[in-house]
Amino acid sequence: SQSDVIFTQTPGSEPVFETKWLKPSGVTVIASGSDQPTKQEIPADLLASPLCKYVSDLTKQTSKVGELRSAIKEGLMTENDVYAELGEIVNGTKKGRESNEHIVVDLTGTGAQDAAIGQVAWDKLGGNR
Repeated sequence: SQSDVIFTQTPGSEPVFETKWLKPSGVTVIASGSDQPTKQEIPADLLASPLCKYVSDLTKQTSKVGELRSAIKEGLMTENDVYAELGEIVNGTKKGRESNEHIVVDLTGTGAQDAAIGQVAWDKLGGNR
């Protein structure tokens, strides 16, 4: 794929794409599907890749019901491997994109928050044209 941004919002229990389908660098993946202990939209090997920054909204939460849970279960990551929580990026404590790395943002917030984020993404991408 040649996509720069992938936005997932499913209740899926299997990845919706494979890591090898991504262009080699610079993809931002935003996972905001229905979070539960069986959810897995994103391939765990992508989260654990040294070419990827994994950003959680709340690490304690994503380790239980987000994408991080799958990577931990597969033995690929621990909570200590999380690059940053979203608030650290927003307040400038940690840097966002610095090069051509992939960035995965795992949002496990409320349904209203996910819907609002989805609407903003849709609008920014010209969905209302």
